[in-house]
Amino acid sequence: MMRNVRRFYDCSTAHLPEQTVQAIENGLFAKSPSLQNEYGWLFSVPETLADLPEGVDCDAFKAVMALAMDAGCDYVLFDRDVPPVPYLEVFDW
Repeated sequence: MMRNVRRFYDCSTAHLPEQTVQAIENGLFAKSPSLQNEYGWLFSVPETLADLPEGVDCDAFKAVMALAMDAGCDYVLFDRDVPPVPYLEVFDW
């Protein structure tokens, strides 16, 4: 039986640098979010980092995508209310 269940990696927006956050907010980031609201963004996870659009040059974004891929997630939810984790860089903006 097939179920419509998807996994997502829940991540603090603090794990992205301000420049990336501003690019996402202004619609200028190379990868567009699937969903966006005042709390953050939902991004689909590619099969490999090489599948990210050309121009995604944020190492922090790529690191989160790699973690999500390793965990078998379909999406990453960057949420301002999620606590930061110690194994990812935190940006103070």
